[in-house]
Amino acid sequence: MEDHHLPKIVLYGELASGCRKRGAPKKRYKDSLKKYLSLGHIDCHQWSTLASKRDIWRHTIHDAAASFEYARGDSLEEKDNAERTIPHQYHLKDVLLCLL
Repeated sequence: MEDHHLPKIVLYGELASGCRKRGAPKKRYKDSLKKYLSLGHIDCHQWSTLASKRDIWRHTIHDAAASFEYARGDSLEEKDNAERTIPHQYHLKDVLLCLL
């Protein structure tokens, strides 16, 4: 892609001037992209090379999305099971306190 195209300017550009407020720096689109690529186990240093080969990129993204959704489903299932077991423990405890 040529340097004057907007997507390349957004991904690789930085501010020439200006200042930020004190505290943590604001996130850039590039930072969010790196975060999501790492969640999909895609090397953020080679993503532009992968993206230049459309078939490989589509396959990589499809696999990353599938593994992310699988992990997300497992996480939600574990959370749901944990929430289901906790009320029963409290209920048994309340019953025992009432008997005393």
